[in-house]
Amino acid sequence: MAWTASTEASSAAKAVCIGAIVVFIGLYVYTVSTMGSWDELPPETPVAQQLRPLLPRLALLAIPAAVSLPVLGWSGMYYLPYLCAILLFGTHLSTGLSLTSLLCAGGILSAVAAPTSLSQKGMAIGCCFSCVVVVVSRIGDETGQRRRTTDLALTAAREREEISRDVHDILGHSLTVLTLKAEVAQRLVEVDPAAAQTELGEIVALSRTALADVRATVTRLRTPDLASQLEASRTAFAAAEIEAKVHGRARDIPLPQREVLSWALREATTNVLRHAGARRVVVTLAPGRLTVADDGAGLRGHGPGNGLAGLRQRVEAAGGLLQVTGPGLAGGTGEGTTVEVTL
Repeated sequence: MAWTASTEASSAAKAVCIGAIVVFIGLYVYTVSTMGSWDELPPETPVAQQLRPLLPRLALLAIPAAVSLPVLGWSGMYYLPYLCAILLFGTHLSTGLSLTSLLCAGGILSAVAAPTSLSQKGMAIGCCFSCVVVVVSRIGDETGQRRRTTDLALTAAREREEISRDVHDILGHSLTVLTLKAEVAQRLVEVDPAAAQTELGEIVALSRTALADVRATVTRLRTPDLASQLEASRTAFAAAEIEAKVHGRARDIPLPQREVLSWALREATTNVLRHAGARRVVVTLAPGRLTVADDGAGLRGHGPGNGLAGLRQRVEAAGGLLQVTGPGLAGGTGEGTTVEVTL
C-alpha cells in the first residue's frame, strides 16, 4: 500500500498511522529538548563530528515516519521541516544550510518526477518551501547571537578602558603624593621628629585609601561571567559528589541581568558546598529569575551570613528581591533550602 492515499487505507492502517505520528511527536520533543545547540560547537568542529550526535536521533525519528508513509503518501513531506530544524539548529549554519538545501532539492525533484496529481505535487513542493521559514529562524538566531557577542566584546572593551583610567588616576595621584610625603618625612626625621611622625601617619592613611580604591577597581574587573559561573558551579558540585541538574542557559538571560545573577549563583553555590551537606541540587535559570534548591540541612540554626547579606544588598541595588526559604528538595538529609533571586 505504499504511497496510497489515506482515504483508501483501512481503519487499522489509519490507526497505525496515527500512532506512528504520535510517537514521532514524542520523539521529536525529546530530541529537541535534549540535543546540543549549534552555539555549543567550536567553530572548527568537522562536519562529521557535528552530525555524529544527531544521526542516531534522526534514525530513530525515521522509524515512525516510515511506518506512517504508506497511509500519508506525499503528505509525509510534512515531516521534512521538522527534520531540517534538527539539522539547522544542531549544526553550524553552513552545514545545516547545505543539508537542508539537499533535502529540499531532493524533495522537489521527487515531487516533480513522480506520477501523481498536480495538487499532491504542489503540496509536496510547498512543504519543501516551508523549510525557508526554519532557515530564516536559524539565521535570525545566529545573527542575534553574533550581535550579543559583539555587545559583550564592546562592553568588555569599555570596562577595560574605564578600569585603565581608574587605575591610572588612583595610582598616579596616590603614588605621587606618597612619594612627596615620604621625601618630606625623610628630611624631617632628624630635625623635627614630631612633624615627620605626622607625615608618616598621613602616608599610612593615604596608603589605606589607595588600597581600598584599587580593591574596588579590581572587584569591577573580576565581575563574573554567567556562563563561566554556571560551568564553575557544575564542576564544584561534581567535585563534592553532589548531583546537580541545571535548567536554562546563560545565553537566554538579558545582558543587564547577568552580572547580578552570576554573583547570586556564586554565593548560592558556596553556601551549598560549605553548609548544606546536600546530595542533590537543582539550578533553574530564566530571564529575571534564578533558583537554587538543595536537599541539605535546611535553615534550622543558621542565620543569614555575611555573604547572603552582601548578596541581598547587591540584588536590591539592582531592583530585585532575594528570598532564602525552606523547604528545598525532598528526599534529602534535612528540610533543604531554596535561594531565589528575582529581578
